[in-house]
Amino acid sequence: MKRIITLVGVALAILGFYGPWMTSQRQIAALTYSALDLTEFCKFIARAHLGEITREAFLVPIVAAALALALWASHPNQISRVLRYALSLAAAGLSLVPLSPYPYLLQAYSSAEDRGSFWLSVAGLVGVALMFMLGQRIAGRWRSLNFFLLALIGALPATWEFFTRALPAISQAYGSPALPAGGFFVTMMGFALIAVGGWTFERQMSVSLDV
Repeated sequence: MKRIITLVGVALAILGFYGPWMTSQRQIAALTYSALDLTEFCKFIARAHLGEITREAFLVPIVAAALALALWASHPNQISRVLRYALSLAAAGLSLVPLSPYPYLLQAYSSAEDRGSFWLSVAGLVGVALMFMLGQRIAGRWRSLNFFLLALIGALPATWEFFTRALPAISQAYGSPALPAGGFFVTMMGFALIAVGGWTFERQMSVSLDV
């Protein structure tokens, strides 16, 4: 039952990603963005020469959550094969979120704007595939470390880019202070649960299985 905490963390990270990350003191509707919206608005910021924002940083959380879900589903002897396949398939779908829509997808790998998100998605999909094929062989201590590292990777780059570049640039663009909103905090809470659940409960369970 304790292992569910890690899965709850994954669910929160995913839900928060699609929730509002940014709002304003004036409650301007146009200033309410999810993480996915931020990746597109960052293009405008760059074109308007208001700042340089690494837009891929806001896509890292969804890929990290996908990898954490695939890792959770790969635990030996803990879930049914049907559920393992279903969760792995869901993880693969989430890893495709950074891809540009068709027809821009056809040239994304060579586009200056979309190249980073394209290869991030490819890396996520390859990671999910590896988790599906080899995840059951990962020992308890390394499994816990992987959860912890995925939580850090999912949280830190996006947080740094959000506060140091995105909020100041968007505040300047709209002439109104941009503030973090609930979706951002839900995402970070999710990664905190992944880190804690993965490092403690997953490790304890693996030790008990070894015994």
